[in-house]
Formats: sequence, C-alpha cells, structure tokens
Amino acid sequence: MTRCHLPDEEEDVVPKIVLRAGGPRSTLLIAQAYEEEGLKCPDINEWQAPIKLLYPWSFVDAVSKMPGDKTHDYCFIGGLYRPDTYGNRKWIIDFAKQRFTYLSYFLLTDGQTEHMRLGPFDHTHIERDVFVPKQVPPRDRAFFHDHFFRKLRSSQFTLCPAGDAPWSMRFFEAIMCRSIPIVSDLEHVGRNELERSIGYRVYLREDDHIYDEYLVEENFHAFLRHQTLIEGDQTRAVMRVSGPANDFRGGFGVCKPSKWEL
Repeated sequence: MTRCHLPDEEEDVVPKIVLRAGGPRSTLLIAQAYEEEGLKCPDINEWQAPIKLLYPWSFVDAVSKMPGDKTHDYCFIGGLYRPDTYGNRKWIIDFAKQRFTYLSYFLLTDGQTEHMRLGPFDHTHIERDVFVPKQVPPRDRAFFHDHFFRKLRSSQFTLCPAGDAPWSMRFFEAIMCRSIPIVSDLEHVGRNELERSIGYRVYLREDDHIYDEYLVEENFHAFLRHQTLIEGDQTRAVMRVSGPANDFRGGFGVCKPSKWEL
C-alpha cells in the first residue's frame, strides 16, 4: 500500500491508495493528479471497487509542448531480460528484427551485457539516459523522464508488451504522447475491465500498421476524459478548438486542440 502523499503528515489525515495492480509509480501519479488540480485525494481501495489510473496535468502539458513531428516509425524503451518480464516481452526481439527500420528507436534499459545489438536502430549500451522506476526509491518513481517521453512523442507506433503483469503503464503513456500502441494481446490494454472498456484503438503485433491521425486524436481525448482530471467539472485546462467542435466516432466526441491554456 502506498500513501497518497509522502508521509511527513499525520497518519489520520493522509489518504491511502490500495491498488490491485500497480506499484508506487501508479499511486504517486494518482496522488499528483489530484494535488495539481487542487482537489483532495480520496481514500482508494481497489479491493472494494476498481478505478482507472490517473496522470497529472503536468505530464500531459509537458508532452503536449514537445515537438510532434513523427521522426520514428516504431519505438520501444524498457526492460526485457528480468525473469518476471521476459516471458511477456520476448516477442519484441523478433518483431524488431523483422519490422524495425533505420527510422526506428529501440533501447533496453536493463542493460544485460549478453544482449546482441539488433541493428542501427538499437541504442542499448549506447544511450545512457535511462530511467528504471524499480531501481529508484519508491518515493522517486513518479519522475518525468524527458528522454523517454520525447521518443514516444516522436514515434508513430510504440511497442507495449505486458510486464510482470498483463499490462504496462507504457500503454497509457504512448496514448498520451499520441503514439499508437502495439500489443500482443487485447487483454493487455488495461489493468482491469474498467480500463479495458475505455475503448482505446490499438494494433496487434501481426496487423498491418497504418498511422492514422484521427485514431491518435480519438485515443488522446479518451485518455484526457478517462485518465486525467483535466476534462471535467473541476478543470484548469481549457482547450481552444480549431475546426469542427466535435466529430462523433466510436461513441464519443473528438476535437483537436490547437493550443493549451492555463
């Protein structure tokens, strides 16, 4: 169990977050999302009722201000060789060998010396700017890693294999960065049925992958609606819309932001 606010406060005023799936990074980001909106973080216990993971305004704002040019086709940054993740992620090696190009970006963050470089797109052992949440103290795991998010923001597609559980935070972060997730199983698009029912549009690894800006915006606005506190009654983010205000597809309205305002 991870507390909503890092405990310098009295025990009886510190809300608690208990997730059935998700570690310190998940709970810290939920707490930060409430804090940045000036809202009290409620006690949360997923053994009583499931919730959707939340991301804070500052994360969305930071990635929205990054250049949106898609200079990479495919991207993967993350661990592979840990025993608890390898079974779910080993498919990315063959996928990269077959479908990654000189425009792709591949970086393993667990840095095993036995890893053989897959091609010119493989930056393992070359790029040193990596962040591995499990390797830092729990209270530091909500760190915004600029290099990671810039690569997702500049990629058309992001490989989102499951980790030590049948989901990964990278899936939601790819959508926030307007990159289309690629998964090996449609069960890997959320921690629970509540998240899996959001209706994110994804590709399976065996599909033909076509970058669709409409699909990207559809996913992004579903993310804002369901996994942030930005769009709702209590919001300090105002989206100035250019063009038609709404275009209904997939059951909800989609609008393209032209500018973020505080």
